[in-house]
Amino acid sequence: MTTNVYLIKEGYENLKKHGSKTFSTMLIICATMLITGIFIILLQNVNKNVEVVKYEQGLQAIISDTATDEDIEYMKDQLSKIDGIRDINYINKEMAYKDAEEEFKDMSYFLEGLDKINPFPASFVIRFTDINYADTVKAEVEKIDGITKIKYNSDTINAVISISKIVNIFLLGVGAVMLVVSIFIISNTIKLAVYSNKREIFIMRYIGATNSFIKRPFIIEGAIMGIVSALISFILISIGYMLIYMNVPEVGSSIGVFGVLSYKELWYQVLLIYIVLGLFIGIIGSNISIKKYLKV
Repeated sequence: MTTNVYLIKEGYENLKKHGSKTFSTMLIICATMLITGIFIILLQNVNKNVEVVKYEQGLQAIISDTATDEDIEYMKDQLSKIDGIRDINYINKEMAYKDAEEEFKDMSYFLEGLDKINPFPASFVIRFTDINYADTVKAEVEKIDGITKIKYNSDTINAVISISKIVNIFLLGVGAVMLVVSIFIISNTIKLAVYSNKREIFIMRYIGATNSFIKRPFIIEGAIMGIVSALISFILISIGYMLIYMNVPEVGSSIGVFGVLSYKELWYQVLLIYIVLGLFIGIIGSNISIKKYLKV
């Protein structure tokens, strides 16, 4: 217990001893962690909105005008047996006409006289359990007797899948770069600390101190820098995100884009990632630099 207290104290004293270097390092770590945090939040928001788009994707199966009620029940039964279908919504001709009225309410002259003949066909609106089943579901629906046409926007679905993959790869790549940069920065700072304490290190090794014992104060120093930087970054990004959240939904709704996730859905993920990242950056960065200088 006494040894651990001593090591923690030594780590803290190292921070004080290199005050200006410690401050500048923590400033840079905060900056890189803020950028990393921004990309984490962007990743979460993009994924959430992509999932919403995926969830809404489906197809419309147009029913033959000659289909009877029995035929429609048969089609429903066949559709329910297809894997990859989440829900099936039957739209009769009257409902289809009302939907058209709603869609063209500002241009009602398009529908003048159509209420008597109602050219809009009955259909099934089908949603997928997973967007990746889209082509398979479409092929199975086309086989059902009484389905005359499939309305299916494959370009939109393929674009959603591609965008989701590209955004994830890009944001994760940037996050990885920020991680490497942070480790490099903190390892260089610890190198300076090790170098400035080389006499003490030589004396400690001379009297029999192990490399493990010598390394621990510097690792603790790195860990403290990482944790403090993480907490500062968390506070700053939390304030920034909440300010954005209060304004973006209103702006987003006016220009027809998706809103953002509420911070209560994200804060614990951001805090956990920051703490783990801070410890990882501090400990790994310190360990790398000390190994080189002590030739462990």
